Amino acid sequence: MCPATGLVQIVGRKYALRLLTVIGEHQSIRFNDLKSVMDDMSSSTLAIRLAELERAALIERQTYSETPPRVEYNLTTEGRELRQSLFTLSKYASRKSDLSKHLAE
Repeated sequence: MCPATGLVQIVGRKYALRLLTVIGEHQSIRFNDLKSVMDDMSSSTLAIRLAELERAALIERQTYSETPPRVEYNLTTEGRELRQSLFTLSKYASRKSDLSKHLAE
């Protein structure tokens, strides 16, 4: 089995890559702020994706004992590394897309 299979299964889920990008743009971000940015995503789906990314050790969840309770999310070291690798992959995909367009003409 390919070593990337498990990672692809996690980040291939709907909204996962976008969540990694949004969380990575902030030092930390609260659930409701994420919900505002991800306005096309239900709260329950957001909670599920966040839990999956946390189990994969790509994000951290920090809970504060306040009233009302405050929860913030940030990328782990692995999450930051993955996000950087995704930028590289995105650049590669853009170049290949441009090449494909030229070949199709």
